[in-house]
Amino acid sequence: MPIRPSSCLLALSLLGVPAAFAQGGTAPPPWPVAHESPVPLAADPVRPLLLGALRVTLDGTTLAAARQAIGVGASQRQGSGTEALDWLCYTLADAAVPQRLWLTSSELSRGRIDGVIASELAPGSAPLPECPDLPPRFRPVRFDDGLWLGAPSSELRHALGIPAHPGPHFSSLYHGESGTLQMVSSTSIQFRGTHAVLLHVAHSSAN
Repeated sequence: MPIRPSSCLLALSLLGVPAAFAQGGTAPPPWPVAHESPVPLAADPVRPLLLGALRVTLDGTTLAAARQAIGVGASQRQGSGTEALDWLCYTLADAAVPQRLWLTSSELSRGRIDGVIASELAPGSAPLPECPDLPPRFRPVRFDDGLWLGAPSSELRHALGIPAHPGPHFSSLYHGESGTLQMVSSTSIQFRGTHAVLLHVAHSSAN
């Protein structure tokens, strides 16, 4: 059934996972509550996620296909109805700062990955059964434009509208059309100084 354009925004809000869902140790962190309006962007900022040579296209690649390609990980779910969220979770324990990665799929995306969440972990954090270590051949992890945890380049800051000296939280929103498709993309970054420590990226499209 076609999704109304306004429902795309609802789908993106669901990608953050209601706070009640985020109590478990392996559930994705909830989408941050924005205290300021997101920066509007004229062009879609969301690029494919690269896991080594594996290319994950948001709103295109399915969780099942990603799991089959990576070879480890178990699909998990919380919620029901339109609030249901499925995800795969992976750990990068030997990164300079340990990281955790979630590939998420909201109920309205019908199994397609429409969200990516990444978070830095405490030093010494280890993989968990529900969040196994990401195999080395699927590293490095980053978006095709270089966006990831850590300090973004000046070119990337300019492209995403991130100030040179950002506050603790930055978010952007793109809403556009491609033919008959309505597209919505959202990025939320939590900073510690100029260092990104938590990243939420979502992309949804519908007729």
